[in-house]
Amino acid sequence: MPYAAEPVDVLRVITRRQIMKISGVTLIGTTVLGVGGAASALTKPIQQYPRVPTGPVRPAIVAGSEVGTLDSGAKPIYVARPGSQDPVEHSVADTFFWADIMMEHAMFFVMLMPGRELAVPRAEAEQYQRSFSSHIARLLNGSLDRSNYAAFNDLTLGLVRPFIEYKRRMEEAQSSGRIRSLVWPSFFAHTRKEAERFARRLEQLNRGNVSYVRPEVIPFWSDKMAEHALFIAHLLDIDQDAHIAAAERQNRLFRRLEKIPFIDPRSARAAVQQIIDFKTAAAKGIEAGQIHSIIHPALADHVRREAVRFKDELDRAV
Repeated sequence: MPYAAEPVDVLRVITRRQIMKISGVTLIGTTVLGVGGAASALTKPIQQYPRVPTGPVRPAIVAGSEVGTLDSGAKPIYVARPGSQDPVEHSVADTFFWADIMMEHAMFFVMLMPGRELAVPRAEAEQYQRSFSSHIARLLNGSLDRSNYAAFNDLTLGLVRPFIEYKRRMEEAQSSGRIRSLVWPSFFAHTRKEAERFARRLEQLNRGNVSYVRPEVIPFWSDKMAEHALFIAHLLDIDQDAHIAAAERQNRLFRRLEKIPFIDPRSARAAVQQIIDFKTAAAKGIEAGQIHSIIHPALADHVRREAVRFKDELDRAV
């Protein structure tokens, strides 16, 4: 639904554009050790950061459907082609992207549920990891068209809905102290909300509606970017004062973006490009051992891909 937007320069309103480059990430992985040194690249003013291109969309064929991919880092990001109104194409691209995100959520839960006491919930997470991996393989080996895409989406929903309930159950158990894993309750909630949105998107596509609207895209993704920033602030080594402060500034940037009801899309795109650049530099620093943290490289790449997805949806939204 188009709506009248009052132009707002969100960058002038909510940041001095001196935010240092830092990763948004969601979980604890293994400690990354390295020689250090290049982390100083993360302290440059935003104007000096190299802009990270995420396009153009490159053609690809998945499940017999023409889709596209975006530059993303460790994994490709599948998207519908620009201007596509085909619910089959969107279903293929969205399922490939989000099923992989769900699989990684399960993988992270496994990483963060060590020990004998957590064997049962860990085994459940392992099963979800296998289920989503198998579902992605099923998609790659299948062929979707107008006659069967909704049925495949229903099959996907049959995996997503129980995973939503698992995340809700784990969130409550961790909050109450019934389990004591290394997963914050807020991370269970964060991942649950992403799964809920994926389910709503599949239901929307089953109705033949492929549209994105800014009043939904901007608040949803701004919330996720803000939470990534807070997560990273708590996952950096305690001696990383500058990077912790930078992460906290990123949180404030996207919390304010989330609350602006009518925002100039150009300002939103500028903010999203900033966090893509932040996360790209951080992912490289983490991979090279130049940022001291307990962030696994897979986690840094995971949240970078989500930021790129935000940009793609924003470009399509009305």
